[in-house]
Amino acid sequence: MRSTSPRLYLRLLLAATLPLILVTSTLFPVLDMHMETRLDGVRDEAKGILRVGEEALVREINETLNYALAIAEMPTLQQRLEGNLPVGEGAVSSRDPTQLSVFLNAFINHTPRYSKLVLIDNEGNEMLRAPQDTDAEPHLGRHNHAHTDYFKGASKLFPRDIYLSPPGRNLQYEMASGEAIPVVNVATPIFNSQRERKGVVLLSLNWQHLTQSLYQSMQVNPQAKVLLVDAQGGWLLTRGTHQLPDLSFGDDYANAAPDPWSLLSGTLEGDIRLDDRMLYFQTEDVRTKFYNSLAGRIFSTGDTLPWVMGVTLPTPSWRSLLKEETSVLWFLGLLYVTAVAFGVYWAFSSHQQHKLRQNAQQQAAEVRSLYEGAPCGYHSLNADGIVIKMNRTERRWLGFDADEVVGQLRYRDVISPDTQDAFDVAFAQVVAGQPGEAECTLLTRHGDQRHVVIQASGYRRHGRFIYSRATVFDLTERKQLEEKLLAQAMTDPLTGVFNRRYLQSQATNEISRGLRSNTPLSLITIDIDHFKRINDEYGHDAGDEVLKRLTTVVSGLLRQEDLLCRVGGEEFAILLPNTAISQAEQIAERIRTTIDTHEVTIEHEGDHQTLHITASFGVTHVELNETTLKAALKRADKGLYEAKETGRNRIVVSH
Repeated sequence: MRSTSPRLYLRLLLAATLPLILVTSTLFPVLDMHMETRLDGVRDEAKGILRVGEEALVREINETLNYALAIAEMPTLQQRLEGNLPVGEGAVSSRDPTQLSVFLNAFINHTPRYSKLVLIDNEGNEMLRAPQDTDAEPHLGRHNHAHTDYFKGASKLFPRDIYLSPPGRNLQYEMASGEAIPVVNVATPIFNSQRERKGVVLLSLNWQHLTQSLYQSMQVNPQAKVLLVDAQGGWLLTRGTHQLPDLSFGDDYANAAPDPWSLLSGTLEGDIRLDDRMLYFQTEDVRTKFYNSLAGRIFSTGDTLPWVMGVTLPTPSWRSLLKEETSVLWFLGLLYVTAVAFGVYWAFSSHQQHKLRQNAQQQAAEVRSLYEGAPCGYHSLNADGIVIKMNRTERRWLGFDADEVVGQLRYRDVISPDTQDAFDVAFAQVVAGQPGEAECTLLTRHGDQRHVVIQASGYRRHGRFIYSRATVFDLTERKQLEEKLLAQAMTDPLTGVFNRRYLQSQATNEISRGLRSNTPLSLITIDIDHFKRINDEYGHDAGDEVLKRLTTVVSGLLRQEDLLCRVGGEEFAILLPNTAISQAEQIAERIRTTIDTHEVTIEHEGDHQTLHITASFGVTHVELNETTLKAALKRADKGLYEAKETGRNRIVVSH
């Protein structure tokens, strides 16, 4: 008796302590997964808020750029720079610029996004300013802007190009409604009808008004805060209650928050943890992002772009999670009491029975773990196709909980419509007593697609079908590999741009789109002049380097929707959606001028040599009644050959 009591006491002690350890170790991963789910929800909400803010900011930028371009193309401003404004009843006199200033004052006062408008001639002299006291005598030329970044930047641009002064650099403030506001300068060149550069129009942008759209996007969640910095860590928001941290416009965020900045800089998109908040961020580059505006290209100082835009939300803690989930605490207590009772029973059982029970439980847990955590999916269906069992792997693929699937989900409903017939045939074979197999596409709760192959057999009792047992293998990576191989077949391996095959297939889509929306479609063909001479004198490696450098130069001059393809040895083609032939000719001239002024450095016989290259161009339009690009390519090549025969380094338009 004395020898057995200590052993019994030890078992009772284990019965009290072991369940606590087991319950904690068993449920902690569940709670941790729940916490991760909450964090994923916070991340998705922050991402959604950021998208709303980004769309609002893009919309403001679109309107800003369109206003600037519309003002630059006002005939009155062009005539003011040329000094020949019409004089007459209702006209603005060239001898009385105050009348034009009054008109522009009204525009500025009714457009809160701008604080002033300045008209500057080619020498940097100020010709007109709004707003201006209309009762005062104008003093034109009293300001010279030749030394400013916006005048220097805009003076080099083509028509419809825009220069944007970097926000937060060389801070400028102006008075508006009795308070000092930060301004950002937007400048674009002015050309007359003869395409002669006559000056620059400057619009000072009320940066506080523009970024207000970001604060308004925070209203969906009062706890959300916004972040906006440039590439050097300069803070780009005015002080407000919804920003993080509490900085003023132009402050150095990189110095104020070095640890977060080290994680933000150099990353395009992602999320980071900031103490008790989560920051979701992405970069925004106004030079490369396609805006739905009239602008050709946007220029700015390179070291301040791209901007980093982010949204932060509070993250849940264990304390808040347990406070909200009181049922979990009750469940833990009940589970612990039950486990202790089971442990007491175990303490009074024989050692051998305990070992057998323990082994049985372990084996059952392993089988269940293997079933639930298998790398492939498992499910069973009754005769009506209703799920009666599904492992965790497949539920995770579909995005459902167990109580939403078992006895509730008709498996055919998660099969894509285009693969349901294959599933029906295979399931009918299983019900009839034969193995079935089908390659299908699963539709997840979140709208994603997962390509799988389903192999199933039926369990029958007394000759009657009871349920199916199916194994589901994920084919997503194989599908992605197939798509990658298809993309490689459409890409030129040397230059990285698309090839002739992709051009022809994409042209069919663009012709159809243009026919539906009644928008023009143009085509440019490019051929490098004397390319055979380069290969003969310097070797094919030098020729390959010229092709790659030309591809880089041309790509940088195109819009996002434009399609550059290599269609031959040294011949390229550019498909320009929503572009009239006159605009295509301007684009070709811009490319020709850039190539003509660009030099390529190659290595030849151990020395570095500089090559000056030129190219000839053929420009044509694509008729919307043409079903392929064959006829347009023939017209463009005709113009290209004519350009070659008439001296090269020129453009010929073929109608």
